[in-house]
Amino acid sequence: MSKDKEASKSKESKKDLIADTALSCFMVSGYGGTSVDEIVKASGVSKGGIYWYFKSKEDIFLYLIERWVKEWIAEYLTLIKDTDSTADKLKKYLEHHFAQIDTPISALVLEFLLQAKEQETINKLRNGTENIQRLLVQIMTDAVNKGEFRPLDPLVLTQTFLAMIHGIGMQALIHKIHKDKDMLRKTTYAVLDIFLQGVRNN
Repeated sequence: MSKDKEASKSKESKKDLIADTALSCFMVSGYGGTSVDEIVKASGVSKGGIYWYFKSKEDIFLYLIERWVKEWIAEYLTLIKDTDSTADKLKKYLEHHFAQIDTPISALVLEFLLQAKEQETINKLRNGTENIQRLLVQIMTDAVNKGEFRPLDPLVLTQTFLAMIHGIGMQALIHKIHKDKDMLRKTTYAVLDIFLQGVRNN
């Protein structure tokens, strides 16, 4: 391994150490209740060291989201097959999505959004999740091209699908129904069925 690659790997390792420590702090105290000083104390990295890798606490959180999205997509891609219908791919997407709904990261994202005061911050979070949208747009595009779905704009299809499932997710978190897995599953499948009935090329 070259010195440049070793240096890059070491940098990423330290960056992930800071991020992992920050995530542990966020899960204990919440995003708003965690200070950079607490992350310094828990990680053993100096404040200057943390600011070498991250501009702010917000920057650390956005990095965690970006990393989580990459892992989420990689896991999802292992679940689907080329022979799956679009309905099967979307069903697996929903199952994978809602398997994560009562994880600490979901609650932290909601807290982060509620505390975000700058549109720029919200835009950064949205940019961090764009790869999920791109993946869905490709799935919708393939469905339209194969004649499974009516000739609708794949981006509009994606935005509609996401709005429906995010609405369920928000309702689940607010009303605590994410603890009722059976109700959540029934609601999720009902929404998918309604979506598919509206877009299928019958």
